[in-house]
Amino acid sequence: MLLSIAKKGQSLLLLSFALFALAGTLLLKLPGMTLHGDLAWIDAFFMATSATCITGLATVPVTEFTLAGQIVLAVLVQIGGIGIMTLSASILLSLGKGLSFSDTLLISSINDNFSLRGTEGLTRIVLKYSLFTEGAGAAVIYVGCLLNGGDWLKSLWEAVFVAVSSFCNAGFTPYADSMASQHALSKIGCAALIVFGGLGVYVIYDLLQVVRKKQNRLRVHSKVVLLTTAVLLIAGTVILKCAGLQGGVALNWSDAAFLSVSCRTAGFSTFEIGTLSDAGLLSAMILMLIGASPGSTGGGMKTSTVAVAAAAIWNTFLGNTEVLMFKRMVPGANVLRAFSIIVIFLLLTYTATMVMQILAPRTDMTAVIFESISALTTTGLSMNGTTSSFLAPAKFMLAVFMYIGRMGPFTIMLFLLSREKRGQLKYPQERIIIG
Repeated sequence: MLLSIAKKGQSLLLLSFALFALAGTLLLKLPGMTLHGDLAWIDAFFMATSATCITGLATVPVTEFTLAGQIVLAVLVQIGGIGIMTLSASILLSLGKGLSFSDTLLISSINDNFSLRGTEGLTRIVLKYSLFTEGAGAAVIYVGCLLNGGDWLKSLWEAVFVAVSSFCNAGFTPYADSMASQHALSKIGCAALIVFGGLGVYVIYDLLQVVRKKQNRLRVHSKVVLLTTAVLLIAGTVILKCAGLQGGVALNWSDAAFLSVSCRTAGFSTFEIGTLSDAGLLSAMILMLIGASPGSTGGGMKTSTVAVAAAAIWNTFLGNTEVLMFKRMVPGANVLRAFSIIVIFLLLTYTATMVMQILAPRTDMTAVIFESISALTTTGLSMNGTTSSFLAPAKFMLAVFMYIGRMGPFTIMLFLLSREKRGQLKYPQERIIIG
């Protein structure tokens, strides 16, 4: 039964995002969506896919879209961020209908940290948490826009757009220079929303359960996510600060901190990314690959995946035959999944880079690698406007890689879950020489 449920989940996810990307393409092709004529089909498809997959890469600047066009992008980002299945569950619950047993089992099978009884509460909280957090963030960003000299009505829409894009880790802004010229308060609001959106609903649910005293402690998953997130933010800031810009120019602490947050699949910037030193670009690409956390609006390999792999390596050095985290043993199946996802992501990165280099042979290799990772991890950062310089075939393939990056980890996890076997037959062990 679990196999059929996993297949149902895969089909639902893949089809839903594809249909929304297609609908977005048709909407963006309507007259009046851009300031200067209609979009080309490839650009409409690319922008709709980027918004639905909450990536943020753009072949046409958001500033070229009219209010109607920006509303379409914001709606697609919101749908992609919350997630099709979770949004559907929330709509059913808001209509007063409980989840069916099969739907509850499907969502519960995706995350084995929560019981069947807790799954419906998990889905209920997604919409409330998203809207409340985006609303609070929009208020902070709005004040920043006003302090920056913006018109009160125009600033209101800009604040809402940036808040939705930030929480969903999309990276779209209605500004020509991303967040570079915005007030410090707007940047702080944007960064905070990125972090809250990237923690994952499972961690938020867990924290609320502790606050409400419905449970005594955080689950190990939440502890791992919170610790890994803090380490990545601090270490990323220090490393990017030390790496600096090209020509030995120093990067200020605020820009380094913002980029450390944004690299983890958000895609906002406060300066031109192409000016980073080679060490800075490499560090940014590693942060992009790691990404956000499970059940979040971000992409990448996920913080918990990398944390489990790192714990396995550390325990191996300590001579332990089991992987221990916070005085708990991590199941061997989890460790295998973690390393499988990491290897698959690296193979996808190689494949995407090779394909993009073939389609855009005149583009600098570093820019191609950066662009490929940005698409696969649904980050949205781009070096010197590389995305808009691609020809139609390269744009199409980059859109495909964004779709794979958004669907990939979740689908791979469902596939591995559905293939998991608990056989009674045990084979004799035999060691293989490693190293």
